[in-house]
Amino acid sequence: MRKNKLPDNLLKGYVFLLITTILWSAGGPVIKYTLSYIPPFTFLFLRFLIVCIILLPYTIYEVQKVKVDPRDYLNLFLLGVFSQSAIALIFVALKYTTVIDDATIGVLGSILSVAAGSYFYNEKISKNLKIGLVLSSIGTLIIVIEPLFTGLGKTEITGRIFGNILLLLYNFFWVVFIVWSKMDMGEESKLLKKTLSFVHIKPMRKNYPPTLITAISMFVGLFTIAPLSVFEMTGTFGEINNFNIMEIDPKGIFGLLYMAIFSSIVAYALYQKAISMVRVSDLAFFHYLSPVFTIPFAYLLLKEIPTPLVIIGSVFIAIGIYIAEKNGSD
Repeated sequence: MRKNKLPDNLLKGYVFLLITTILWSAGGPVIKYTLSYIPPFTFLFLRFLIVCIILLPYTIYEVQKVKVDPRDYLNLFLLGVFSQSAIALIFVALKYTTVIDDATIGVLGSILSVAAGSYFYNEKISKNLKIGLVLSSIGTLIIVIEPLFTGLGKTEITGRIFGNILLLLYNFFWVVFIVWSKMDMGEESKLLKKTLSFVHIKPMRKNYPPTLITAISMFVGLFTIAPLSVFEMTGTFGEINNFNIMEIDPKGIFGLLYMAIFSSIVAYALYQKAISMVRVSDLAFFHYLSPVFTIPFAYLLLKEIPTPLVIIGSVFIAIGIYIAEKNGSD
């Protein structure tokens, strides 16, 4: 009989993370596919609008029930900016780069999550975890440098570099969100409190339900992206967009609904629950699975076929995750 049985709460957190990873892995291909029918900022605004309409009754009820402390407004707003408003970087980036690059750069963001978790929360990095990190990093590097061997033109390479820089910036925001969320859910971090004090930000006075934080973040995303959508439609960014919401192709509607319901409401609710159940380093390793799941979705929606180097890199990532998840046995 095995002695190292996972605690029920930890196992549940892993299941939530797996479902979330699959839903978000499909998100990149769905976004790029739908951008053929809806411009990026308008796409993102409509996504937030649908989500907020669905969540409005719950949000009103929960805010009245919990009674949000006015001193926590700034924290809730910033969490929304880091987790939702920053997604605009992904939508713009995918106009220039590939969904495979999106997934693999997300893995680099996960490496930063492990480092941040270790730094701010004193999470121990075991031998197995270190080996898993190294193997997964090698796999990521293989996939990232793969475009150099495909004979792309200078313009296309430049576009992909620009898109990848935007993706790196988004992943920085996402790491901030993860680390900050754990503290706001009750995890103690004196170092993070001290860091925030430099910018005159104090931890939240109350602990709020993860689903409420997710809902408020969606409303923050709606109101911060709305001006960008207006600028996009009026040509402030260089060209007037002729998009007509009454003439959206059914394929565009499919992508919009998927991003609004499955990749937003369902995925974020599960992810927020998982954050309170697992370590930051666990969050990172489930993100390592993203390229593995993204590849089939990319082929089905975009006909992007993984090259031998992409397959090799994915194998390294999968092996790294397997070794890392034996963390409790060493």
